[in-house]
Amino acid sequence: MDEPIVNVLGLRDFALVGAEEIDGELVSVIETTQTLVGCPSCGSIARPKDRRTVNVRDLGAGGRPVRHRWRKRIWSCPDPDCSKKTWTEQSWLCRPRKVLTERARVEICRAVGQDISSVSREARRFGVGWHCAHQAVQDVGRPLVEDPARTEGVSQVGLDETVYLHARRRRRRVLVTGVVDVESGRLLDVFEGREASDLRRWMRSMPTEWLERIEVVSVDPHEGYRSAIVKPDPQTGALSKWSKATIVVDPFHVVRLGNEAVTKCRQRVQQEVVGHRGWKGDPLYNARRILLLGAERLDDKGWERLHEALRLGDPNDEVLDAWVAKEKVRSIYLTDDVDEARVALEDAIAWCKASTVREVKRLGKLLNRWNREILAHHTTGASNGPTEAVNLTIKAVKRRGRGFRNFSNYRLRLLLASGVPWQTQQVTRLRGRRPRLIA
Repeated sequence: MDEPIVNVLGLRDFALVGAEEIDGELVSVIETTQTLVGCPSCGSIARPKDRRTVNVRDLGAGGRPVRHRWRKRIWSCPDPDCSKKTWTEQSWLCRPRKVLTERARVEICRAVGQDISSVSREARRFGVGWHCAHQAVQDVGRPLVEDPARTEGVSQVGLDETVYLHARRRRRRVLVTGVVDVESGRLLDVFEGREASDLRRWMRSMPTEWLERIEVVSVDPHEGYRSAIVKPDPQTGALSKWSKATIVVDPFHVVRLGNEAVTKCRQRVQQEVVGHRGWKGDPLYNARRILLLGAERLDDKGWERLHEALRLGDPNDEVLDAWVAKEKVRSIYLTDDVDEARVALEDAIAWCKASTVREVKRLGKLLNRWNREILAHHTTGASNGPTEAVNLTIKAVKRRGRGFRNFSNYRLRLLLASGVPWQTQQVTRLRGRRPRLIA
């Protein structure tokens, strides 16, 4: 008679003895259906001795919390010479000394990881303490993130840093580097720091076979990442496992270097011409956004505003020089042909070297230093776009947790949110794509 209800609750190998609703909560009394049990020590047929009732929290049903009163059997061995006198039965439903069923623990981990929920919120939802919910996240989540199959088949990775701990009076800012699979956009790992020594330390902890399969490494123009990849280890003198990999500088960061040159030049010229930072009504300040807009996006009104701002606020054509350099940098990525991109990059470098503007000359040095890595984007097609997308998830996890102080927990939460391919139950569609016609 209770078989349909047991099936609805998903309690296989259990019998429903009773159920009632108490304060909006479904409370069920359950027992295992197994009647023949062998002694785990000698194999003799065990005898039932007593029962012990334990309360375990399960997944909700019908919009109500569910609590099971499991009447556990206590078995005894009839063999007087057996060392195993009595024991309590165990089941797949719940581990010993746990107040949450296994599927409830999995659901807490999934909600914290996939839905980026907070541990305290899930603890309140299941009526347990924070430490109990967090233990479920650790027990279920760690095998998922440490599974070697999670990082198999990766040939292109991206590196980028985010802030882990902000600077305080007695603490410097702490950065962490995320390692992302560029092809799938999945977070592979997180380690502290962004310097060359930090990357080398992380690479020493990874399997050599996995590192040697990496063909492309996409980075922002930070010398620490490149030094760890192309230069030998100063302690051992050994080459990096990524020494044969192709380094790619992300197009977004290269274009941003051009925009930063324009902005810094505009701010400096603003101070020299009017003697203060940008105010409303100043020519260059009013055109600060137009200066960063692509030339192909400007309409007639935009060109008129740009010319007017440069005529009134740029007497020595310094901002104009920086704006032209920025447009030459952007022209590198207006083509997919590597030869045309090489010509555009050489033209941009030549323009910057010939300029007398300090910001433009500095831009030219950066472009010349990262020449090969910039052009590698056109041959590999790789970029740090997926890495920047993962950074948004990292910041969402950090906001949800109100900050983290334990790096181990921080790493686990990030990998559960962006590094684990969660498998959710497929839902059958109630309606097709084409609704029925009503005559």
